[in-house]
Amino acid sequence: MIIHEQEITWAAHKLTLTNQKAIYWEKQKTLILSDLHLGKAAHFRRHGIPIPSQIHHKDLGILEKLILHYQVDKVIIVGDLIHANQNGEVLDFKNFLQHFKEVQFLLIKGNHDRIAERKILDLGIAGIYDSYELDGLCFVHEPQPCEGKLISGHIHPGVTVRLPTNKHFRLPSFVVSEDMIILPAFSRFTGLDTKKVVQKAVNYAVLDTGIMVIK
Repeated sequence: MIIHEQEITWAAHKLTLTNQKAIYWEKQKTLILSDLHLGKAAHFRRHGIPIPSQIHHKDLGILEKLILHYQVDKVIIVGDLIHANQNGEVLDFKNFLQHFKEVQFLLIKGNHDRIAERKILDLGIAGIYDSYELDGLCFVHEPQPCEGKLISGHIHPGVTVRLPTNKHFRLPSFVVSEDMIILPAFSRFTGLDTKKVVQKAVNYAVLDTGIMVIK
């Protein structure tokens, strides 16, 4: 895995967008991501849909490499950590957190995070919030009015890129406007919403080889 970066200055903060669908906030030594949807593949398999079991292992492997690469003190998950009920994939995350006891994991509660908060805390999450504010930035799962500049998830934003051959493909994207950042879904097992959801926003599309700026 190669980490490609795009530095931006937003709300007077230097943020590093990565092609691994997470933001590194150097000033706070914090990694920011959204929509892990742990347990989603297992949930589908339980309902007879054949989904590979390796998906969440790859997601957690990427998260591990990001934490080690940036040597973070904190990870803010902006909602939808757990897709449905607790299952084996969620317990794998509990084991994952045992390797990072020195890192504080915070969850901004998302619409899929429906299991009891005590069970989420038992995984090793340090705090659960409906919204969370840090140094003038406000973290909520679903985009909504908020005091300060807003960082959210939920939408799984993406962009459609058309080639000169008229072929096109879709890419996950960070959506960045003056007052809001919408994070791409960290999980590989999610759809993409390619509708323009924010006016006067810049899309930072994620590729294996880098980040493409689309205005």
